[in-house]
Amino acid sequence: MSTYHLDSFTIGAFRGLQSTTFERLGRFNLLIGGNNSGKTSVLEALQAFCNPENPVDWVRIANARNSNARVFPAYSFNDCLAWLFPHAKQADTGSPGSIQLSGIGTCPIQQVEASIQPVFGMPDKEDLEYFAKQTPGFNPETSGTVEGLEIKMDSVRLQGNSLAAPVSVTRRFWQDIPFVRWRGISSNSFPVAAVLGFEYRFAELYADSYSKLKADQQKEILELARMFDSGIVSINVASKNRRPYLKIEHKDLGEVPLMVFGDGMKRVLFIATGLVTAKDGFLLLDEIESGIHAFVLPEIMKWLFRAAREYNIQIFATTHSLEAVDAVLSSAKESPDEFVTYRLSKEEHLAKRMNFNLLTDLRVHGGLEIR
Repeated sequence: MSTYHLDSFTIGAFRGLQSTTFERLGRFNLLIGGNNSGKTSVLEALQAFCNPENPVDWVRIANARNSNARVFPAYSFNDCLAWLFPHAKQADTGSPGSIQLSGIGTCPIQQVEASIQPVFGMPDKEDLEYFAKQTPGFNPETSGTVEGLEIKMDSVRLQGNSLAAPVSVTRRFWQDIPFVRWRGISSNSFPVAAVLGFEYRFAELYADSYSKLKADQQKEILELARMFDSGIVSINVASKNRRPYLKIEHKDLGEVPLMVFGDGMKRVLFIATGLVTAKDGFLLLDEIESGIHAFVLPEIMKWLFRAAREYNIQIFATTHSLEAVDAVLSSAKESPDEFVTYRLSKEEHLAKRMNFNLLTDLRVHGGLEIR
């Protein structure tokens, strides 16, 4: 009988990862390994796996690494989208291969396969008219043939104790026609919140999610925030131009927006808002130590372990930091069976599993470099 949403997860092909399986997953799964070993790709694959039919997630995943798009627009969105698919040196076709993902557990999604191909044609008339309303000077009547990408997504879900028939959906992404509107998006998604790249710097925009946290959770987050600045009195939800945002009551500064504080506090608040979205699902944290001082890490990790149990969340996190590894080990002592580490190797396409005891022996007792 499955214990977690996913007891195992296999990446048949995604970006540069191939035939990589994560067996006997835990509640808190830490991914370590050298640069370019595929740690972030695992999180992206999990995000795509949770809702393969929703183009919003494909857009977000594809754009996450294109951080300099506005300054150095060398790559279009469709370029970024195509590179989610595995590429190999093959002179015969030169086209990307298909994405293949599968999992075993209580998660209703069990298999996902996606293929991509270039297309030429016209976007939907209603989409063009919608875009014209948003873009002065754009005339849908004079727009010609447009280059784009077509992604065909096939997914298999659990239906009772057996697998249902595959569901197939096709989405088209047009070059130079921004992502504006989608109809008929499936609601059969699995809860997931992803903290990737530098998105946490916009944490104050997620005030609505913060307001849905329980009172004791908000109090706990306030205590965590005070570890970054002891002058913080309260964290509140305010509104400007009918849009909610987070503001801070500070004993010296008065009422100030979250943007004036450092990255560490923003990241913690962003993770906290993600708990609402991730309830009964997955929380994906890239570079879990990013922006957070090593002194604060142990308390942050303890909080994450407690929140994961309370919200029935399965966490997948990456790190390069030995301080983060030590903080997670310290926090996992109360429930060592819930914690698992996987070391990825680019050369061997392997995910070496280490339980709490093995990692403790290697890191604490042996003092070894395990990253």
